[in-house]
Amino acid sequence: MTTQPNPNAAALMGALVADAATLGVHWIYDPARIAKVAGENPAFVPINAANFEGVPAYFAHAARNDGDFSQYGEVLALAIRSIAQNDGFDVAAYQDAFVAHFGPGGSYQGYIDRPTRGTLENIAAERRMPSGIDDDQHPALATLPAIVARYSGTASFAPQIKAAMQVTNVNAAADHYTSIYTDLLADILTGTNLQTALKSAAAREPVLQAALDASEHNSTEYGATTGRACHLHEGMALSFHILSRTDSYQSAVEANILAGGDNCGRALIVGSLAGAAYGLSSIPLEWVLATNDAPKIWPFVKKI
Repeated sequence: MTTQPNPNAAALMGALVADAATLGVHWIYDPARIAKVAGENPAFVPINAANFEGVPAYFAHAARNDGDFSQYGEVLALAIRSIAQNDGFDVAAYQDAFVAHFGPGGSYQGYIDRPTRGTLENIAAERRMPSGIDDDQHPALATLPAIVARYSGTASFAPQIKAAMQVTNVNAAADHYTSIYTDLLADILTGTNLQTALKSAAAREPVLQAALDASEHNSTEYGATTGRACHLHEGMALSFHILSRTDSYQSAVEANILAGGDNCGRALIVGSLAGAAYGLSSIPLEWVLATNDAPKIWPFVKKI
């Protein structure tokens, strides 16, 4: 596979668009309900509390609008803007921006997850180095596509990855899985074929290797094996299964939506890797247009 034009931009926009596309069915743990309400077009299902009733689900996004980012996408967009404005990732500047965006009176209106809440509390108490909490869930990697895009191939790559992750998460499992994810994304950005890169990355963790080796082809069904929740060992494994069994950005994102659970958390993994692998042109234009903040974030993406 040859390197796609603007692979860094494709990774970032791929993650953000995938997140927005998934919001309407985020945290529905019943795939049958998702299939019913989504029909033939799983992306950008309108936010509707009724879709969450009577099945295992958590309706978290009453304050959001169709086409908005989830809290994960908001973190990534914030990191992109911070890096672009500061010509690099400055931890203190990012922490200040984090508080201004997610803290009391901030511009973000929506669900606050456990690592975000803990981070805000630690920063308020002047515990900044690091400001994260002990947590192994998807918020650990929300900033990282932006860090990879900015620092891949430089001596600052590993230190900046760890610094960014520890803004919200200080946890050995999070460190393990985010290291695998960021090395994998960096590998694809250099032009390595997606399937080759997945095989190389999976060799570092048995649950990822099991996802690639599974006889079950349907990722929605395989989600019963991995789990569909917010922990990285579940989300990474299911993302590997999805990416190894789809052949386009659109099919990967739709498969992730249909698999249910914390599909917005996985959307940053699946969307960034598929975007980097298949290129900007693979992201459906109608999806980009349906993403509310796409015009605002694009100049910052280009600057990175």
